[in-house]
Amino acid sequence: MKKDHAQEIELRLLIVLRELEAQSSASSSYSPGELSFTDEMRQLSEYVKVAGEYEIAYESIVATLSAHLFVLTGPAAVALLEAGLLLGYKTSRKEDALFDRR
Repeated sequence: MKKDHAQEIELRLLIVLRELEAQSSASSSYSPGELSFTDEMRQLSEYVKVAGEYEIAYESIVATLSAHLFVLTGPAAVALLEAGLLLGYKTSRKEDALFDRR
């Protein structure tokens, strides 16, 4: 990630995170063997706001959206797409290699 992109990535991740946090109804899709909705939202917030671990936060958000019953508004979906474009990849998973520009 380019250093000058960090602030832009953080801004976009926070837009998505606010929408996820507001959807506590999605907690019903969490299984007992994983982090709870509350704990996951806390962890995502720490990745972005405290640690500045934008790459980990982005990958975690993508995985969370893939596994749970969240709905993003158009602006939040665009913000997530823009964060991914700035980072240059989707996730580090083998099945997402097509989207990796690192």
